[in-house]
Amino acid sequence: MKLLIKLALLMALTSCSAQAEYSDETMYDLASILKDVAQAVDGEIKFGEINNLADDQIIAKAMSSAPDKLAKLNEYQVILEIQGDNAVMLLCDGDVALMEDAGCNTAFDNSYWHQPQHNTCKISLSASSVCTE
Repeated sequence: MKLLIKLALLMALTSCSAQAEYSDETMYDLASILKDVAQAVDGEIKFGEINNLADDQIIAKAMSSAPDKLAKLNEYQVILEIQGDNAVMLLCDGDVALMEDAGCNTAFDNSYWHQPQHNTCKISLSASSVCTE
């Protein structure tokens, strides 16, 4: 019984510390930037010349008019997945997914920083479910 109480207490403390790791103010600022980047990249995919460019080159090309915005994401991992002619982007802190967005719409799609989980830095958003022509 004592072991169960100790385990429950340890889990509760760990859960609280993981959730408090990311401040809402910082994350909302980053979400705004990621939204801008995702929309710029989506436009570059649809209307630019991206043949033979690596993902980081596509992102840099799309944000060439606002490199300072892109620089604010430097301490994080930015992942781009091109789904058809749509951009889906994910922002991670190590192996923890923080937020995910498709550039094709005006809504911000997914925030994960409130309940950070390890080993989640993988695109899970399907552009076909949020992008309408």
